[in-house]
Amino acid sequence: MAGGDLPGTGKADDLAVVLSMSKFRLAPADDDGEGEDPEDPPERSAWPDLDFAEDLGVLVAQRLSGVLAGPPDHLHNPDHSTVARRMDQLLSEIREGGDAIVHVLSHGFILRRAQELCIVAKDSLPSDHRDVVQTVFGITRFLTDADRCSGRILLLLDVCHSGAGIDPTTDVTFPDRRAFVIAACPSDEQAWEGRFSQAVSDVLRGVAQGHSEIHPSERFVRLTWFKDAVHKRVRQLCTEAGHPVQEVVSSDLYGLVTQFLPNPWFREDPAEVLGLNNYRALQEFIVGSVHPSLDVDHYMSRASGRDTAQQAQPTCHFSGREAELEWIRAWLENGAEEGSTLCVVTGSPGVGKSALLGVVVCCTHPQLAKGLRPVMQSIPKKLRPDPRSRVAAVHARGMVLSQVVDAVAAQLDLPLPPEGWTAQKLVDAVAGLAEEPLIVVDALDEATESVQISVELLLPLANREDRGGGRRRACQLLVGVRPYWDKLPQLAEAAGDARQSLVDLDAVDRAGLKDALTHYIDEMLSDTDTYFTRGKERGMVAKGAAERIESHAEGGEFLMAQLSARFLEAAAPMTEEKLERALSGLPLTFAALLETQLSEEHTHPWARPVLAALAFSAGSGMPADAIADVAPEFHPRKARPTRADVRSALDHVAFYLRHDVDPTYGTTLYRLFHQELVDHLHRHPRAGSGPSAESLANGPEGGSGAGPVTAS
Repeated sequence: MAGGDLPGTGKADDLAVVLSMSKFRLAPADDDGEGEDPEDPPERSAWPDLDFAEDLGVLVAQRLSGVLAGPPDHLHNPDHSTVARRMDQLLSEIREGGDAIVHVLSHGFILRRAQELCIVAKDSLPSDHRDVVQTVFGITRFLTDADRCSGRILLLLDVCHSGAGIDPTTDVTFPDRRAFVIAACPSDEQAWEGRFSQAVSDVLRGVAQGHSEIHPSERFVRLTWFKDAVHKRVRQLCTEAGHPVQEVVSSDLYGLVTQFLPNPWFREDPAEVLGLNNYRALQEFIVGSVHPSLDVDHYMSRASGRDTAQQAQPTCHFSGREAELEWIRAWLENGAEEGSTLCVVTGSPGVGKSALLGVVVCCTHPQLAKGLRPVMQSIPKKLRPDPRSRVAAVHARGMVLSQVVDAVAAQLDLPLPPEGWTAQKLVDAVAGLAEEPLIVVDALDEATESVQISVELLLPLANREDRGGGRRRACQLLVGVRPYWDKLPQLAEAAGDARQSLVDLDAVDRAGLKDALTHYIDEMLSDTDTYFTRGKERGMVAKGAAERIESHAEGGEFLMAQLSARFLEAAAPMTEEKLERALSGLPLTFAALLETQLSEEHTHPWARPVLAALAFSAGSGMPADAIADVAPEFHPRKARPTRADVRSALDHVAFYLRHDVDPTYGTTLYRLFHQELVDHLHRHPRAGSGPSAESLANGPEGGSGAGPVTAS
């Protein structure tokens, strides 16, 4: 080396050791271990003191306490024999299993004749001394011994040349590897002034405080994220100090699921869900109890008919489609002898496909059905499907075949084949289950490989009998898809077969649509403080909005009703005159609603820059740290938001967002939930650059991607 705020929820067997060296002294030749003699002090070492090491060692130990079950063992200024004994003891403690963390802050050098990274203790000899190897701690030897244990070790090295400690781990495959190293610098460079230790403590503090955006469904912090977060913080510290950037390096960490750093904000107990105070919080808890590949956000919001930012106890406002839901419930209850394998729910965008499938998933999935019982009980019993023991549900938007296969296999808890999953292997495995599962695939038409998913997976599942002979079908398969039959002719043919089931929502009688919309809007408004005690006015507003939606809509009526309820809550028209004025400006597009909210005086100053940043994201979305990096481009003064700014802005615009979990880093990804929002913000990313809310009220802008408000 060159010159906690909330209690953790770690495992009971957490082991951690912090070694910090600040003073270096050579022991007298006749040292009897009784301590220093003031009249004959020990000789000053050739290693310079590290005055910052003591405080930083204490800080790292404190921060580890914030995420582990107990405080780590902090050894400050130990001699080489003490270090050796403690590390031998640690290895014996994980000999049969467990996980341990070791953080080292000291001098380091590479012993050339052995090409080994050595850690300097208080009494270590100079690096060129012939007996130096007897007075230092050898990392290569330690890691070699660690690989003989059943447990695992995470080694955090804040020493010069610490990247050399990675070498012993490079030739060991993950299943057999027992040691993982994150180092302050590459093997040919120096580590400066404890910046790596400072960064580690800062990142751990963020994890303990819940500011790190680690998703609550993640039981443990991913080492990929932790290493990158530490590296980013080290770069900031170097920049602030005017020092060249110090590169943090590590063992190969990608794809690993380890248990070193528990996530203090992990949510598990479904009973806790009932004490939450908003719908989004309910989602985050439920996510922790089901497999991450199940898009809970998608199915819950569709099933309940609510947006994700409603600040009320969770309720369900599913309205309309009762006959179709009853039909699907009957299909689910039919046995293999009399029931079909495949049920396809189709219809135009926004007509209610995902709402039906959302109710089915939330009622049948064993974890969701338990956690959402208070939500789903507002649906009549005769319409509610019963819970099943095995359910897999995939929101296929943007997915390729392999992703759908992996998601279904993971949710059904099927053992991974030696060479991984293929569609045919999954079909065989599903057919071999003792009990037939329910498999739900929504938004098939929005999948990247919709044809391959249909031809190579869904149709073989629909046509496959179980291998054991105890039942005639391998599973029940419920598919939501827009009627793009020219693209999916094989699925259209299968769905039209007399042996299968087809629910065409476009062919349903629309006579009761206005009543259903009125009921839906009335129910949503009844949850608001504005209308809770104003039943007469609420009914008048709901009826007027439903009539306008029915007369203007060409599909997606219930989605428009959700937009309208949000607008009418803020406008609060209580007289016929005010209602007529409010209805004339009723936003029937997402762009209109967005501009209405962003033009309000109390809107969040970072709302538009954050939304604009998300409009330019790709794939599954963007993490909060990346949003903070991109948002200044769309701020009028090019200012940079704080972490708190980004989090509060995300809360402010939660209605427009969907969430996902980054499969590599375990962080929360944010994305806009509708393409119209993306297109609008591409054209008008900055304040004052676009049309008014009034001009957008009756229809979307022209241009690429513009169209009516739709969602499946």
